[in-house]
Amino acid sequence: MISLIRIKLILFILVFIFLMPTLVGQVDDELDTDACMDCHDDIILDDSIHEDLDCGDCHSTVIETGIDHGDEGGAKYRDVCSDCSDCHEDASEEWIKSVHGVSLIATESEKEAAHCWSCHGSHNILPSDLEDSKTYPLNLASTCGECHAKPELVEKYNIPNLHPVELFSKSYHAIELVKGNNEAATCNDCHKYHDIKKGTDPTSSIDHSNIAETCGECHTGIYQEYKSSVHWEALTRGERESPACVDCHGEHEILGLGHKDSPLTKRAAAEETCARCHQNERLIQKYGLGEGKISSYQDSYHGLAVLKGNDHSATCFDCHEAHAILDEKNPRSSIHSINLTQTCAKCHEGATSTFAQSYTHQSVLMAERPVEWYVKIVYIYLIIITIGGMILHNGIIFIGHVRTKYNREKSEDYIQRYTKSQIIQHYILMLSFIALVITGFALKFPQSIWVKVLTVIGMDEILRSLLHRIAAVLLIALSFWHIVELIILKSGRQFFATLLPKFSDIREFIQTMNYSIFKDKRKPEYFRFDYTEKLEYWALIWGTIIMVVSGFILWFPEWFGRFQWTWLIKVAEVFHYYEAWLATLAIIIWHLFFVLFHPKEYPMSMTWLHGRMSVHEYKEKHLKDYEKIMGEIEALKNGELILNQCCYQTKEYVKRHNIINV
Repeated sequence: MISLIRIKLILFILVFIFLMPTLVGQVDDELDTDACMDCHDDIILDDSIHEDLDCGDCHSTVIETGIDHGDEGGAKYRDVCSDCSDCHEDASEEWIKSVHGVSLIATESEKEAAHCWSCHGSHNILPSDLEDSKTYPLNLASTCGECHAKPELVEKYNIPNLHPVELFSKSYHAIELVKGNNEAATCNDCHKYHDIKKGTDPTSSIDHSNIAETCGECHTGIYQEYKSSVHWEALTRGERESPACVDCHGEHEILGLGHKDSPLTKRAAAEETCARCHQNERLIQKYGLGEGKISSYQDSYHGLAVLKGNDHSATCFDCHEAHAILDEKNPRSSIHSINLTQTCAKCHEGATSTFAQSYTHQSVLMAERPVEWYVKIVYIYLIIITIGGMILHNGIIFIGHVRTKYNREKSEDYIQRYTKSQIIQHYILMLSFIALVITGFALKFPQSIWVKVLTVIGMDEILRSLLHRIAAVLLIALSFWHIVELIILKSGRQFFATLLPKFSDIREFIQTMNYSIFKDKRKPEYFRFDYTEKLEYWALIWGTIIMVVSGFILWFPEWFGRFQWTWLIKVAEVFHYYEAWLATLAIIIWHLFFVLFHPKEYPMSMTWLHGRMSVHEYKEKHLKDYEKIMGEIEALKNGELILNQCCYQTKEYVKRHNIINV
């Protein structure tokens, strides 16, 4: 009896063991079809590439481990992704080594890195050849953009390329995709599918040394041409500064050759793309590229024509080829002596060997182009001697005319327009302004020829800075002197009053314009200061305030840095720089016109030298003020007015001519 029970028990155990997988499967099936759908009835797998699979086929980890996936954490990413690897083992192995996989699995910290469903979708995974698929070529940029177009993620993980999706959308590749060309390159053609690696990884498809091969998967012929070039040779030697495809064509925003913004338009090639390396002094010295190649080309007819927008003139790649750029000593090079005539003949039909060899864009150096060098040197000295002699000759004549006018006006009766104090103030203002302009712009434009000349004669940065500050202090002291004079002296108060803007200034402006264009025959009549002089005076006041305030902030940035306005110093720098330009141009265009270049002032107005103006000139330029002065003199003679009630000009004129007993 006991043995029979034992036999039945053994048979039951064997049957149970034998049927266990079937029973588990039934439990799983019931879990997939019933238990899962009790909560996840919104999940639809219809039309998905996985529509024939059960929940447990992908979520086996959740089922087997009993993870409470209702929790916020749910299953570990490494566990969930391992479910995909059950079927997609090769893809999973590649992904694990990718920048996404390393970030997500190896560190378990950057949960925002892309996993399988980030790119393929979760339950609605469609084949890549369907238009609604997230990995359909036309949709792929948007799929990648779900992360790479988010500024917060780009900043958080220090992703170097900004706005890649936006830039790609403007590219030739994207335009071809929109046209329906699914063979056009999209993200995974360059960055690969699952094995996406950083550009600094030597095994990455976008590593600098691998870019040409990556592009060559589509552009086979061009890749073979590039592999024959000096650029490729340098790259294979490990010279990472040698250009690969993206250095000339761009990375994401690769534009068609006919696009106006392409880096490979003729003008862009000559000014930027090729010049970026061939005008870089460090690279020129390091690789012996030859100095002055770009500048000498830009000075040639070809270069000048291209820079003016002539698309028919030759640029860099017309002579050197676009991809198969070879050393000029290579017999296969387009600029080798045996091929040069044929190269020139592409544009110049009937070109001869002599014609071809006559063009070069080497620097004009004695060792390379001795005949041109000697002609150049002779002409440089000829220009210096000839133009220098002309300047000296005309300068002597100019000084003679100045002296003649000065002596003529000295013998004429005059009205004293400015006080001695005001004349001295103008001298100091002129000196400090010129010093500030020279020393200020010398800092901003250190590579200018005139700055280099000043540096050669001893104006280094220490001296420049010192002179600039001395001139600034001089201007500030002058401003205080002027303000005190305006307040204390009666002549100063009268001076200020005559410079106040009035509605009559608008009338003067309109009358002057009408008279100048022959619309009105009446000659304008002005008071002591016309509208142009008032405008200049108040512009000087405004400019001085701006320059002094911003200058102090830049002079003592540490002290002003104690304030909480982080923008203060930089804004002061902008004010200081652009106000300097405004003041300088105003002096040249406005002030010097009325002092030097006005036809009636030839060779110059003498008033700035001594503050005087002949009675004849004063009557012509400031008739209303002249009439006022003469009226005050007549009133003095008649006893209707005392001298202290008169303006400065009247007082000075009366005293000098002893018109009344003073």
